[in-house]
Order: sequence, then structure tokens, then C-alpha cells
Amino acid sequence: MKINIKYFLAATLPGILLITLGCEKNNPDDQPGDPVDIFTEVYQKEVIDSANRFAFDLFRPIITESKGSENIMISPFSITSALSMTLNGAAGETCEAMKKTLRLENKTLREINETYLKLMTEMVPVDERVILEIANSVWIEKKFPVKQTFKSALREYYMAEAREIDINNPDAVNIVNDWIAEKTHDKITEMLDGLDPALTMLLVNAIYFNGKWRYRFDENDTGDEPFYITPASPKDVPMMHQKENLDVTSIDNATLVELPYGQGNYSMVLLLPDENITTADLVDILTAELWLEWMDRLNGNTHEVDLSLPRFKYKYKRILNSDLYNMGMGIAFTDQADFSNISDVPSWINRVIHESFIETNEEGTEAAAVTVVEFINTSVPETITVNVNRPFLYFIREISTGTILFMGRVSDPTVN
Repeated sequence: MKINIKYFLAATLPGILLITLGCEKNNPDDQPGDPVDIFTEVYQKEVIDSANRFAFDLFRPIITESKGSENIMISPFSITSALSMTLNGAAGETCEAMKKTLRLENKTLREINETYLKLMTEMVPVDERVILEIANSVWIEKKFPVKQTFKSALREYYMAEAREIDINNPDAVNIVNDWIAEKTHDKITEMLDGLDPALTMLLVNAIYFNGKWRYRFDENDTGDEPFYITPASPKDVPMMHQKENLDVTSIDNATLVELPYGQGNYSMVLLLPDENITTADLVDILTAELWLEWMDRLNGNTHEVDLSLPRFKYKYKRILNSDLYNMGMGIAFTDQADFSNISDVPSWINRVIHESFIETNEEGTEAAAVTVVEFINTSVPETITVNVNRPFLYFIREISTGTILFMGRVSDPTVN
């Protein structure tokens, strides 16, 4: 069976597949090995399945409401990582709403945290021909008191750096953007255009991916060919070509073909609609359960494929507030939110900002994504001034045991 795939709509699934990506250290011309299994406990597999369900439920309305010619890309792994960090600060109804939105109603916070720690530590090194870098950080406004238990959980399970940020510092935006640019290898450089004056905290996830195809495209075979943005609107684009043994299958109204990176742990799955079928038509029926069914049909169904694939490179940015509100997380964006596990000072989510980048060419794919969860409080306590300008007492203690090591009084600081 030989299938000739001539035109692929580049805006379908590459963003979704960032959830399966992972670190190049050796010569990329070395022959790749075979895929390596990453063992997951039953509860971890269930958390991953829930994250995929969330991904498709988020992706579907974004595609449906978008213009047909708009390139779209999201990183579900980045979004769910940032929101899972946020979940560590939620309590009561807010926690339940966030779990429902993330499709994690039946999972404990520990199970969720341990799953993301597992993914961060084991997806990164699994393929030496693929670079995957994941970075998390929490930026705390200097006046905002954050509980140590929250910071410790983010450090333990998400390896999150804790940084202080001064909202009155004119360089504050640049400081955060510079961190993001460094973690995404300068693929996302202007994530934030400003900070709300009522800012209390930022939670940031950044992910960078660079994977070399297992089977490279020959640049000499690339040439300008028509790409049909609509059936009546062809546009000449650089079209890459290869003829290789690939996993491929036909489903109702579409064709699936899988392009492996490196040793095969990571891949890009192309979903090509049949003529007169749109990407929106396919996404409308797409669910996590149907995706698993398609992947079962695709797995091991290897044929020689004469593939034509356009180069593509673009960025996509979106405020996810309305999407998450519609999925059940609305309370988290109001002053009724309960994030008391972050601080005793009330705060709520102001924005969830997501930006992604992808470039696919003859060598492989480079991609990056960032998710920022921005917290605010319009009544953060003002700075309290304490002027120690009169005699005072002092005590030096060991906090964990309560042991007082020193105590004294200063009546005249000039006497020594």
C-alpha cells in the first residue's frame, strides 16, 4: 500500500503533541536506537489521560471559533503544568473547580504533583537526539506574603525557582521576559507587555523542544508547490519530500501519518483531512478516547509513504481566561477565589497567558511554549514602616525547635 500525502494543513496538531516531547547531547548523525519505555504507575497514567482529555476539550472550541486561515498552536503540557502548580494553592470550591476543569476530579494533589515530577525528570533525558527543557518559576511581589508550604511544594514537585519581583521596578517586565527568553532559547521574548499594579504573584512554565527527524528530508528535494489554503486559493510554499516506511492509517474523512524523531520516543502525528473536509470538522469529533483509538490503529501499521510536507514557522498567543472559564474554572478569576494555601492575604487569577512557537523544516522541529498565571489583589496591605529609633529588645532563636540562643536589649547603639 503506497499513500501519497501531498498537502498537509500545518495548523492541526503539532501544538498538541508538545505533551510528548523530550534532549540532544550526541552527534545528531549517529544512528538512533529504539524507543525506551517510561514506566508509569496506574494513577500517573490516569493523570496523563486526564491531561489529554483537557487538551482536546480546550483545543476543540479554539479551532471551531478561529478563522480558517489562522495558524494555531497550544502546549497542553505547559498549560497543565502551570495550572497544576496553581492547584497547590487552591482550596475549597476553587480547588474543586480547578480539578474539574483539568479533568482531575478523582485524583489527589499528591498524585498530580508526583506525575508532573515524573514527567519532568524522565521525559527530558529519554532520547539523546531530542532536546527537551522544562523550567518553572514563581515570581512573588515583595509585599505579598506567601506560605512556605506552597513554595516548598513547587520546589519539590515542579523544580520551580522562587524569585522576588517589585511591581514598582520599571525593569520588572524585562526581568521576567528575559527569564522566559533564556528558557525558550529566545523563541519567546516578549511574553509580558506589562504587569498589573495589583500584581501579587506570577507562576510561569516554559518548555523548549528541538528534535531531529529519524528520517531527514533532503533539502534538494524541497521546492515551491501549491498549498490550498482553501480549495480555490492555492499558494506556493516550500514543500519537503521523503519516501520512507512510516506508520500510516486511514480513518473516516482523514489520513494519519506518524513522523518519528530521534530513536522514536517522540513523534509528530499528521492528521490530514480528506478533500472537502475541514480541520474544524475533524476537531469537532475529536476526543481523548477517539485519539487513543486512532493511535492504536496507527501503531505498527507501517507502509512505504511518499510524503510531501510544507515547511512551517509561526507563533501563536492567547489569553486563556474565557476558555478556562467555559471549562468550569470561573471562580478562580473572581474575588471569591480561595487560594488560601498560597497566602492568608486573598488573591485571584487575573490572566492565564499562553504563547507558543514552532518551526518545522528538513532537519526536524524546534518548538517552545510559555504559560503565565498572573495573580492580583486590589487591596494588598500597604508597606508597614517600623522605625527602630528607641530602646528595644532582641531575641535570637532556632525556629524549628523554638530554642532561644540569645536575648538582649539595646538602649544605646553607640555604646560598644
